[in-house]
Amino acid sequence: MAHPYLDLLRDRRIRVLWTGLALSAIGGELYRVGALWLAAKLAGPNASLLVTAQSAAILAVSILGGPLVETLPRRGFLIGADLLSAAACAAVVIAAASGPTFPVLVGVSVLLGALGAASRPVFLSSLPALAPEGGLRAANGLFDSTVRVAQAAGPFLAAAAMAVLPAIHLLTANAVSFLASAGAVAAVGHAMDPPRSAAVANRVGFFRRLARGVHAANGCPGVWSALITTGVRGGSYALGFTVAVPLIFAEGGSAAGLAGVAVVFGAVAVTELLAGPLVVLTEPRRPLRRQFEGYLAIGLAQALVGAAALFPPPARIPAMAAAALAMGVGHSVAGLQMLNFFSSRLSSDDYAAVLRLRLVLVITAMMASTAAGPFVLARLGPAPTAVACGLTAAAMALIGLFGRPARTLGPDFRPLAARD
Repeated sequence: MAHPYLDLLRDRRIRVLWTGLALSAIGGELYRVGALWLAAKLAGPNASLLVTAQSAAILAVSILGGPLVETLPRRGFLIGADLLSAAACAAVVIAAASGPTFPVLVGVSVLLGALGAASRPVFLSSLPALAPEGGLRAANGLFDSTVRVAQAAGPFLAAAAMAVLPAIHLLTANAVSFLASAGAVAAVGHAMDPPRSAAVANRVGFFRRLARGVHAANGCPGVWSALITTGVRGGSYALGFTVAVPLIFAEGGSAAGLAGVAVVFGAVAVTELLAGPLVVLTEPRRPLRRQFEGYLAIGLAQALVGAAALFPPPARIPAMAAAALAMGVGHSVAGLQMLNFFSSRLSSDDYAAVLRLRLVLVITAMMASTAAGPFVLARLGPAPTAVACGLTAAAMALIGLFGRPARTLGPDFRPLAARD
């Protein structure tokens, strides 16, 4: 039998959309690696404040942007967000001709973060309308692979590009990738828009729409435990991996350190990408428990990345990469199970609202951890910070793993007693 991904890619709309968004995701990774590297060079430990500022924008959009976004046609909104992102990247490249500065990096990160926070829940909650009957799990896995492909290729492409081009031109590549994404969404047509009857029924008050994610989470057992755990994991990952790893290599003062960053970041992404097609074929008896097992693996592996950074130089990068490979598997398991959980138990608009609520929790945790970054990193150092953050995430995952929802929700995330 053919893999479910191959069956999905025979559909022209899904094939075009996946290709366009894969290019856009790669562009986003090029920007992420380049911006973090420049920030580490320009601002040292204060580089964590770039993530803090971006997180603040994402938080504001996640809380207040939902009611506005719900009133807009999904396809038109996604195209507009991509075009605006492309224009912002191009404008920064032009303005930075005199040399990149930390405020410039912060400004573009804030804008791109805000647009991404508004558009990603809209896109993910549109997938059920495109997926064929019985193919939602495979569609979630395929489009989740969009991010995995980008994370696998992005760091290595960034390192190769920065060997021959100024880092600012990673933003040029990002602008082009946003145009590709806009073209792909346009080519899909109006299939991503909800039925007119659903759109009319959704015209409720601003404050009701604002609290929609909370109401949906309250009505679905297990959602809150998943949301809180992924929030703690997000904050720990932001400081203990996204910020700490570049600082570990930047402390050496050598431009070649970027290759080490690329290897560690890329190792996570490679196993995420390779594990995804295999994970999508599995159907655990307790899928929510499997999600928490993924978060536990992420936290423990992140702690091992930090511990490996304390090794002497010849063994440092291989040891960090080995731990990062295990982290990637955890990401693949937890990420796919989360998408399946929300998409199978929530309506399209509730799904988007819960994704925005998830962003609120994750970004709040990221803001708190990275705002404390200058203090924590200065006191502990990057490697011990990675260890401490990883253990914090693992402890939270253990609480969810042994919680009632993880023990009692069975196939399709339904209570086991209801199926007996």
